[in-house]
Amino acid sequence: MFSFRSSIFGVALVGFLVSSEAFVPPSSQSRHKTKHISSTTTEVNALWRHFIPETNRKWWEQVEQDNDRNWRSEASNTFAAFFMATAIAIAAPLGANAVSGGGLDYANLDITGQDFSGQKYKGKDFTQVIAKGTSFVNSNLQGCRFYKAYLVNTDFSGADLRGAALEDTSMDGAILKDTIAAGAYFGQSLLDVKTVENADFTDAQIPVKTLPLLCEREDVVKGTNPVTGVDTRDSLMCP
Repeated sequence: MFSFRSSIFGVALVGFLVSSEAFVPPSSQSRHKTKHISSTTTEVNALWRHFIPETNRKWWEQVEQDNDRNWRSEASNTFAAFFMATAIAIAAPLGANAVSGGGLDYANLDITGQDFSGQKYKGKDFTQVIAKGTSFVNSNLQGCRFYKAYLVNTDFSGADLRGAALEDTSMDGAILKDTIAAGAYFGQSLLDVKTVENADFTDAQIPVKTLPLLCEREDVVKGTNPVTGVDTRDSLMCP
């Protein structure tokens, strides 16, 4: 049988092995956590069975269980923090909307009567927006999407609509005076606008049945865009 002195030595040795983890730098602990825990646990189990008196084994088993629970709790908290940080990192760019020009878009919003004049909205999404009587006077709307938008009495005077998508919109009473609509996409509602005076429609996509009717309008016969110098009639290639 082992002497009392041997038992004390065994307890001290086990204590050293258990506490040695505290002297490992935090970065090393996280990097070698799994391997270290596995090897230390095996050594501890072998040592306490031979060196710790029978009367103290239950106490040591309880200590070992408590340490195991604490480690699991720390690991769980670390994982939860990592998960939250990852979720925030992923969600952040989504909230900003990855579109040209940055910032938020306006799809499905009601911006009736608001003033959006003289601003830069290049590449923004205005899909199904309600913009009755809204002012976009002299605004940069290049590449904007107005698909199925409600644009009744909307004022686009002097706006840059190059490459903008305005299909399936309601444009009753809308004002397109002096607009640059080169390469823009329109639907049949283009016939319902209040005026297209001095507008530039170069290479604009207009329904085949709509174009001849548009060419018959009085505000198309005369007029030149003040910025591009292109005649409205010529831009539509009217006969």
